[in-house]
Amino acid sequence: MDEVRVDEKKAVDEGKSALHPKGAQFEGNVRISDDVIIELTKKTLLGIPYIQLASTSLVSKFGIGRKGGEGVRVSSVEDGKIPATTVDVYIRTKFGHRIPDLVWDVQEKVKANVERYTGYTVTAVNVNVQGIFVDDPKEVSEEAPEEEDSGCAAKPAEEE
Repeated sequence: MDEVRVDEKKAVDEGKSALHPKGAQFEGNVRISDDVIIELTKKTLLGIPYIQLASTSLVSKFGIGRKGGEGVRVSSVEDGKIPATTVDVYIRTKFGHRIPDLVWDVQEKVKANVERYTGYTVTAVNVNVQGIFVDDPKEVSEEAPEEEDSGCAAKPAEEE
């Protein structure tokens, strides 16, 4: 079995392969859809701890400008010998974690995955932190206890 693989490799190296005959040149362009880049970015973000996707702006919801998905928008794709792209990410971070560190992690992981799977150069990953979240509502109520409400929206003024 190993002999067959060696023979196939030698045939390809010598240009005798039926799939790639020696001297054959192939031309064409590969264009990867914005939707593919959006899905790759979303999958990457879902794997990062302490991060949640947030909604993109109203502009992308109405279909104005570049394509966008929930929490991700591809703002530009530059065609060339090596295509380049810019990705905008909209996230919420978990309460109690250092935001600059989380944003750095998001930028590095999104850039690495998009470049790895598409072959495009990522010129920028713009991270927009739109809020924070907590898993346990008790965490917030312990730090800022709410006053007990008697059910009235406004208290009547006292008469003298």
